[in-house]
Amino acid sequence: MRIILARHGATEWNTDGRLMGRRDVVLSELGREQAEALKQKLAGVEFDCCFSSPLTRAKETAEIVCDGRCEIFYDQNLMEQYGGEFEGTVVNDWEMYRNNETVESGADIMGRAASFLEMVKQQDYESVLVVSHSGLLINLRHLILGRTGEINYGEWHLPNCGFAVFEI
Repeated sequence: MRIILARHGATEWNTDGRLMGRRDVVLSELGREQAEALKQKLAGVEFDCCFSSPLTRAKETAEIVCDGRCEIFYDQNLMEQYGGEFEGTVVNDWEMYRNNETVESGADIMGRAASFLEMVKQQDYESVLVVSHSGLLINLRHLILGRTGEINYGEWHLPNCGFAVFEI
């Protein structure tokens, strides 16, 4: 099965460097332009369906990219990591962020990613598009590559409307 991981388009908060987490922030004009560009890049790529985070920035991206060519399923497991008290702020100390009790744990976000991936593997799909968020996509990639242990969040990062293709 081919799985295409794509990050949502840019928002004003991305431009400001503010942590979104689960805040339901909409795409900026730039984000809509990026989603249109991603639609063009994926125009010749077949996929059976699309799975998207239900947060508006991912949902809007998926709707622009798919443009009616396939069904879109919205999955709670694809939501971004809950950022607790840091949501809406500029985070400068990522170590403090990751070790804060108000932030969703790495184990919890990995568990959601694993649950989603297991569900997709049980389906009879040849190719799927997944539109989600940076933190969740990093966890999905980790699982798809069969890695174990702690994730190095600085090792891989998709820019807004960036995508990567994997065979699983």
